[in-house]
Amino acid sequence: MTGEFYSWKVTRIDPDGTDRILETGEGTFGAADALTGRVCQDFIQVGTAVFDRVCGELVEEQYAVVLDARIEGTPDPAPEVWRAAIIVRDRDGVERMTSAADLHYRKVGVQEVEEYRKELALWEKREKQRRERCLRAIAAAGRALPKEDEVPHLEVADPRLRGLVLSLRVEADTVREEVPDLDHCREQLMLAENTVAAARSAERAARAKGDPAEAGHARAYVERWTPRIDRWVSYIELTTEAYADAASVDALADRLSLVHLPSEN
Repeated sequence: MTGEFYSWKVTRIDPDGTDRILETGEGTFGAADALTGRVCQDFIQVGTAVFDRVCGELVEEQYAVVLDARIEGTPDPAPEVWRAAIIVRDRDGVERMTSAADLHYRKVGVQEVEEYRKELALWEKREKQRRERCLRAIAAAGRALPKEDEVPHLEVADPRLRGLVLSLRVEADTVREEVPDLDHCREQLMLAENTVAAARSAERAARAKGDPAEAGHARAYVERWTPRIDRWVSYIELTTEAYADAASVDALADRLSLVHLPSEN
């Protein structure tokens, strides 16, 4: 059925039975669907791929807004959609596949909120670093610095360099993604050091009390956690080096953003 036309419609089903359109689309078999990117060969494949995508996005969006509400200290917003349905039609408008399902939303606990809080802090730190790099590049180019409340943004001055600048940005992000976050490494090193220190203290106290079993238990902690100290020290060294490399690549991209190449004429 390659080349055959199809269309689809996803709706929300309210408690009173009312249908409201959430999203619509169309495509042809054998070509990538505009929404999912999937190449489907029949109506069931289309309906399954589209419905999974739309429902999955609804669940993830609700998860994100609940996380934001928890961070802001406001009540959790109620989901807008509890049940959804899909209809896939052929070129003549005949229904060829239908399905409906209740949406089950992810629970948000303390751990999820704390992880999200760390992600926000990391994003804010990187945004601050990006602003500082932009300001240095603007100053080095002899241009007027933006006002304090303005967000510095470097548009590529010469279109011929846009591809190179974009590649450098991606390269810098890739380098940072290769290693753990530096603050995380420091937290883990501190945890390992504190654990070893506490275990050694416990071992000394147990030996002073004449309790060899407790002393052996504490000694096992020391032996297990001491290598972790060395490992996190190494991580910090590698991460620091990687972040320095990424910063140099970003700085090069910033400088090139302000460059005008000579005319080719």
